[in-house]
Amino acid sequence: MPLEIGLTRPLQVRREDLNLGLGLRLLYISDIHLRPGNQSQLLLELSKAYEESSPDIVLLGGDLADNSECLKPLAHLLTRFSQGGPVGAVCGNHDALLGRSKLKQALRQSGVRWLAEAPVNWEGVQLIGTVDQYVPGRPAVLCSHYPTVFPKAVKAGIEAVFAGHLHGWQIVLGRWGEYLYPGAWLSRWNGPRFRRKDSTMLVSRGVTDLFPLRWNCPREVILATL
Repeated sequence: MPLEIGLTRPLQVRREDLNLGLGLRLLYISDIHLRPGNQSQLLLELSKAYEESSPDIVLLGGDLADNSECLKPLAHLLTRFSQGGPVGAVCGNHDALLGRSKLKQALRQSGVRWLAEAPVNWEGVQLIGTVDQYVPGRPAVLCSHYPTVFPKAVKAGIEAVFAGHLHGWQIVLGRWGEYLYPGAWLSRWNGPRFRRKDSTMLVSRGVTDLFPLRWNCPREVILATL
C-alpha cells in the first residue's frame, strides 16, 4: 500500500545517471526538516544511506533543520560526511525561520561549504550554488533548493541541476511524461527528472515533510553518477 503516515516506510535511495563522464558518485539530500520528534530516525536513515552509497560528493539542498536543538546532532553527522569528500549546501525557505546565519555557522564547523557564497572546484567538476557562478568549459553541478532555477541554468549551459522544495506534493495519483500529478498542475517542475537541451535537472521528493502524510510519493535521497 503506497500510504505513509509519519515515518513508517524506509527512506529510499533513488539512483540516477547523468552521463557527464566523470565517474563520481554524488548524494543529494534535501528537505530534511529535522526536529526533536524525528531527528533520531532521520539521522539514522541518512547515515545508512551514506554508508551504503559511498558517495564522493554530498550536496544538501536546503530546509535542513526546523529547530536549533537539532543543529548539534546534524553537525555531528555532517562532520563524518565531510571526512569522505566535499559537502556543499544551500539554504531553503524554511531555514530562514531557524536563522540562516545560525545554520551556516553551525554547519560550517563541520566542514560544510556554503555554495552560494563560494563555489567548490573538485576533481574536475564545479559545484555551484548560483547560476552566475558558472564558468563555461568545465562540467558543473548546480545545487539549488528551488526547481524554478532550471530555465536559467539551461540558458547558461549548466549540465546538471539538483533541486528539492516541492516534496512531490506528497500525493501522487499518476505520472504523465516527466510530470507527477496532481502537483504538476500547480508547480511546473513537479517531477523526478527533466531534460532540456544539454541540461538535466533531478528533483528530490525530500526526506520528510512538515505534515507527515504521503501517497505514492516515497521519501528519498538521490544518488547520481556524474
